[in-house]
Amino acid sequence: MNKILINESIRTIGEKKPVVIKSKLRRAAGLRLSLLGLALLAGVFPARGNAEPFAPLVRNVKQFTVAGIPVLLRPSDPANHVIVAKLFIRGGTTALPEGVSPAVEALSLEIPSLSGPKGMDRAAYQRQIQRMYIGIQPAQGRDFSTLTLRCVDEQFNPSWDLFAGVITQPQFDPVELRNAKDRTLSALKNRQINPEAYANYLADSAFFYGHPYGRFAQEQDIPPITAAILADHYRELFVKSRLLLVVVGNVDSADLYRKITSSLGKLPQGSYREPLVPTPKNAKTPMLIVRPTAGRAVTNYIAARYLAPNRNDSLYYPMMRLLSFVSGSLFREVRIERNLSYAPDADVTFANTSYGDVTISTTLPDSAWRVARGQVIDFFRDYVIKDEFLKSGLSSWITSNYMREQTNESQATELGRAQIYTGSWANAFGVVEGVSDVTPEQMNLAAQRYLKNFTIVVVGNPSSVTASEFLPAPASGGGSSLHHGK
Repeated sequence: MNKILINESIRTIGEKKPVVIKSKLRRAAGLRLSLLGLALLAGVFPARGNAEPFAPLVRNVKQFTVAGIPVLLRPSDPANHVIVAKLFIRGGTTALPEGVSPAVEALSLEIPSLSGPKGMDRAAYQRQIQRMYIGIQPAQGRDFSTLTLRCVDEQFNPSWDLFAGVITQPQFDPVELRNAKDRTLSALKNRQINPEAYANYLADSAFFYGHPYGRFAQEQDIPPITAAILADHYRELFVKSRLLLVVVGNVDSADLYRKITSSLGKLPQGSYREPLVPTPKNAKTPMLIVRPTAGRAVTNYIAARYLAPNRNDSLYYPMMRLLSFVSGSLFREVRIERNLSYAPDADVTFANTSYGDVTISTTLPDSAWRVARGQVIDFFRDYVIKDEFLKSGLSSWITSNYMREQTNESQATELGRAQIYTGSWANAFGVVEGVSDVTPEQMNLAAQRYLKNFTIVVVGNPSSVTASEFLPAPASGGGSSLHHGK
């Protein structure tokens, strides 16, 4: 095993060569760059969208507006026969009116995609979907929801007709509605059966308490939902002021323009405005919640949440890079070196309110979190990584993420997310440059600013959890909180 010297003490880090710390800057070196992490788009290109309907390609993207609906089109090579049309519906859980359950939005998107458009028999619709290998898939989100069409280019015309029909003339089949409500209710009743999922649910609920992201469907929400309620909410969703259409595939822009004009272009304009999303109140104070599992607990599931920078923040790219180091270091220190967990992980979700998470499953929660905090989290907060090790491995990391962004759907997703979260789809192409320019000092600053004030949930055996291992000593004027419960 390789070592580095820190103030004349020896620290095991698992790098190929021994390195000496520069004591003035307290520079730490030798942490291997983990290739686990976040998707990067292929390329670094500044670009501007063009409002003309048949605009020239700017870095292989056309931007235009059809009847008030913004459209992004990225044509693919003719050899690529897959077409993806992803309709982003701004708002998501954040924009739900007070008293409206998130289940209403989820079901209002799900039922029409299973039932088909009005005037078409449900069974005939499903047969046609299967025969032509079409996918019409809804997804509910916190800042936006989506309805995605997946098809092959030779079936694009009939596929678009079904996709547009579901949007403009939805039907809510009673059988599909009953089945979907039964599935949803069953999942909610069994929320505590999977302790790992339950830990993550509790972590989200506590961290986002009082925040729009903290709204979750409950059992009592489901029985009152009717087709009429879903239809009303559906009409509120599909207004042009909320929509963004992103298409990736072998599609002609003039043909797409005509298709949108004769279908989605007839939707009402609406007057949607983006709601303000505050910082979660609980992001400012450490918290520990301990819950027992049903029966005899052997494994404990740790789920931690903390605040992270948004995409327009100067520490967005440093945080992205930092989480690659943290994830790899967590795996090495907790699993490889000490065998305290099979698959510890760290990740970050960038959104209107971005947040990070650390997850560990272990029979020794005190020991696992002590290592995670002391050997990984505090290490990156206390030390500045030597620049040469920040740069090493970057090219292979970028290449692996290029490969993940080869699919049409991943490209459509990234273009849409960049447009919604930053106001410009062109920022989807800035990841490589942004990550490459990160300095060790920026990464250390991201760790100091964000790797703190964890909301930690442990689901397992409460007797194996020592609060002092998870919560820092209360500072003057501050504090931390511990919650036990059934």
